Amino acid sequence: MKLYTNAHSRGNTLLPLLKELDIENQVEIIQVDYKDLRNAEYLALNPMGKVPFLVDGDSVISETPAIFAYLADKFIEKGFTPALNDPKRGEYLKWLFFCHGPLTEMMDFKSLNVSPELAAQKKGSLSFGSEQLVYDFIKAGLSKANPYLLGDKISVADLFLAYWLVFAISFKIVPYLDEFKPFLKLIQQRDSVKDV
Repeated sequence: MKLYTNAHSRGNTLLPLLKELDIENQVEIIQVDYKDLRNAEYLALNPMGKVPFLVDGDSVISETPAIFAYLADKFIEKGFTPALNDPKRGEYLKWLFFCHGPLTEMMDFKSLNVSPELAAQKKGSLSFGSEQLVYDFIKAGLSKANPYLLGDKISVADLFLAYWLVFAISFKIVPYLDEFKPFLKLIQQRDSVKDV
């Protein structure tokens, strides 16, 4: 497998995942300069012209949560994803889609300095609704974590949410709310993120 990424991209969230799954030696990391992403070579693989994307044989998997889910399924014996017939699978997918949908959209709005007034006017058509709704959703989920989102077993949904929150907090897009701290500290104790 080949992971095309950039040292300043969201692809960095995948590096601890490779450690968690113990597959670092099975994935070749290819660093791509942003200026090269419009080259025909890369557009043939990912017409969106962005990273990260994973190539596994003839398959090209783009979108970070899709790569998370794909690798967790491919290496299901590592125990980072619920089985297809496990009802917790729905909760697991909910968190992956939430992070890539409402949370990311809200982060983008804030990064682009879209005024709160304009966001409020468009609230009904935005997947995140409002910044407060996003925080309320995360806080409600974390209040039920035991200690992880799905119970006593970690999944890539935990890793993805934690990596995404740390990214957003580090760039001051999202505040480091007290309700986030126990969960993030739990994930930060893992060996896979100690060098990140």
